[in-house]
Amino acid sequence: MWLIKIYLLTIALLTFLVSTPKAQDSKSVKTFPDLGIFKLDGYKREELKDKILVVDFWASWCAPCKKAFPSLCEIQNEYLDKDVVVVGVNVDKDKSSMKKFLKKNKYNFKIIYDVDKKLVSKLNVKTMPTTFIVDKNAKIISEKQGYYKKTKSEIKSILDKLIDDE
Repeated sequence: MWLIKIYLLTIALLTFLVSTPKAQDSKSVKTFPDLGIFKLDGYKREELKDKILVVDFWASWCAPCKKAFPSLCEIQNEYLDKDVVVVGVNVDKDKSSMKKFLKKNKYNFKIIYDVDKKLVSKLNVKTMPTTFIVDKNAKIISEKQGYYKKTKSEIKSILDKLIDDE
């Protein structure tokens, strides 16, 4: 009886591992989409051209998003002269919620509003916040879901490697 249970658990675990996407697979999107094809308030192509991007999808109702803002500010400050731009992409239903949030929370990075939510849909973002690191060739290097104590150091480590590899 216990052998059958172990066998079934092993099959279930293997099925889960095979069907679970890899963390850096970015849900089958390997290249970050051209932002110019989406309806994005606050987007200016020239501000992001030939830059390494830290693109953070967030919403005003998201407590971890609020916790991530100071780290994103620090990253922007530290990497400003290294061709890195932090971009916060807001996905609130209405822009007024975003504006209220921004009045209460300090930020120093680019904020874009995803008007019709097609960008967040294209990237299949399900968790807030979700942060993509994108190289200068629009290749997605990393996707981080959620915000944890180690998130900032992980992002900085990836950025340092990208900058060193240039």
